[in-house]
Amino acid sequence: MKAMRLAAAAASVAIVGGFAIATNTAVAAPATCGSGYVCLYENDDYKGGGVFWNKRNAGQNLGGALGFNDSTNSWYNNSNVDAKWFYDANFQGTARCMNSYSSNHSMSLDDYDEASSEYMYGNQTTC
Repeated sequence: MKAMRLAAAAASVAIVGGFAIATNTAVAAPATCGSGYVCLYENDDYKGGGVFWNKRNAGQNLGGALGFNDSTNSWYNNSNVDAKWFYDANFQGTARCMNSYSSNHSMSLDDYDEASSEYMYGNQTTC
C-alpha cells in the first residue's frame, strides 16, 4: 500500500529544469458528487466507495454504520460552503479544510486513511 501511495505522490510532481514542481489539474466534479455535496472517496482520483454529505452546519462520524473510518484518500467539495474533515471522531483532532468548490484527487501521505469525521459549515469563511 505504501508503494502505491508513493507512486501516487510522485505522479503529482513534475521535474522542470532539475526542480520538482507540484502539478494541479482542474477536474470537473465526479458524476457521483452532486451539486451541493461534500464527497469523500476511498481511493485516489475520486474512485472506490464514498460518503456523500449535504447537510449544512452539521457533520457526521465516518465509523460505525458508515464503515468509512480511516478510509478517505481523495475528496471533492461540490458546494458553495466550506467543510472540514478531522482525524478523530466528533470533529476532534487535526482538521483539514475543504474550501467551497475545491478538491484533492490524492491526499498527502500523512493524511491517507486518517479521516474519522466531517463537518459542513454554512459559509465560505471558515477555512
